Amino acid sequence: MTESTLTLIVAIIGSNAFFGFLTFIIQFLVTRSDMKQNIVKRIDSLDDKTDKNKAELCRTHILRFADDLRNGIHHSEEYFRQQIIDCDTYDHYCENHPDFSNGLTIVASRFIRSEFEKLYTQERKKENETT
Repeated sequence: MTESTLTLIVAIIGSNAFFGFLTFIIQFLVTRSDMKQNIVKRIDSLDDKTDKNKAELCRTHILRFADDLRNGIHHSEEYFRQQIIDCDTYDHYCENHPDFSNGLTIVASRFIRSEFEKLYTQERKKENETT
């Protein structure tokens, strides 16, 4: 480096321009940090909404399936198992979100589990009789 370059660097460092630049960088970093926190909050909010939507969808599945069973519509064991998973998912969400209304599916879930147990027991008896 030449002497004139060093003199220029020292002059910039010693001037208000350097401190103005430094202030700009600090403000930029703080603003960037605030923006990042805002993005994280938005992502968390979206996660919460997605979880709530999933719980509401499970609730709809549970109520419809229970109605199907009460109306004599037969379903496969795999479909029953999926409804049990929906019941578990819904129950887990309700446990973690006490403000969420849970009273709608308590009877329906119990009914689905009871019917599944009957079906499963009957299928096993049939299998044992044929062997």
